[in-house]
Amino acid sequence: MKTDSMTFSRFLKAIAIICALSYTLPALALSSWSKGDRVFGLAGNGKWYPGRITGSYSTYYKVKYDINNSSVNAKKVAQYTWETGSKLQCTIKGAGNTYFRGKILSTHEYNIFQIKFDRGNVQYRRSSDCIYDGTPYIPAPKITQQYSPPPPGGSSHKFNAGDAILAYHTGYWYPATITAVRVRDYAIKFNGGLESNYNESHLSRMVWRQGSRILCKSKTDSTNKKYYTATVEAINNSDIWVIYSNNARESMVHGKCRSK
Repeated sequence: MKTDSMTFSRFLKAIAIICALSYTLPALALSSWSKGDRVFGLAGNGKWYPGRITGSYSTYYKVKYDINNSSVNAKKVAQYTWETGSKLQCTIKGAGNTYFRGKILSTHEYNIFQIKFDRGNVQYRRSSDCIYDGTPYIPAPKITQQYSPPPPGGSSHKFNAGDAILAYHTGYWYPATITAVRVRDYAIKFNGGLESNYNESHLSRMVWRQGSRILCKSKTDSTNKKYYTATVEAINNSDIWVIYSNNARESMVHGKCRSK
């Protein structure tokens, strides 16, 4: 009877995990992956799970996570990087479903790791027992040359509702989104929340890429007013990873940055 109860409990846990890992509105994938590639996938519950690409599509990937046998849509994917010395979070035998931080001491066949947990104990755990600790690095596509938006007043392209853009305001280009196409102009919403109407001559496509020089508000500046020179290391639909002139690295939402 006890065995039946444990089996049913595990079945319910598996169903809950599969539901959490499913994501019906995946974001546009920014890197190129192939079927069979080992990756980390961002699930609907906000955790990064190890898995393998089972399908590649124009706007999303299907990932078969180690934790179950179902292929589901991944919200985002990142390169698999676990090796000896990597930090991660894993469950501990006898401690339930809670994840604890630790470090890989050694790797073995069948995705088995020897883990030394921060709390001191050492155990062998499978990759299916673990999640990524934090947010993995997501590289942006490389470009061959820097591109800057045209000056205000120049010719531009037509935009559609939902397009990610840069809007010229007080001498700088700020990230924004087209919310509506009007007869003579566009309704836009800046990533900081401000809404306004803009002529097409003061709008540009989102051209920030890996290597772009921009200005960002640093998390270390308590005033949250000054912009610091930075270089884009990676960017996706909502977040950006930068390195400052002092070699410090940070990640933030697009709205914390602007460009000349």
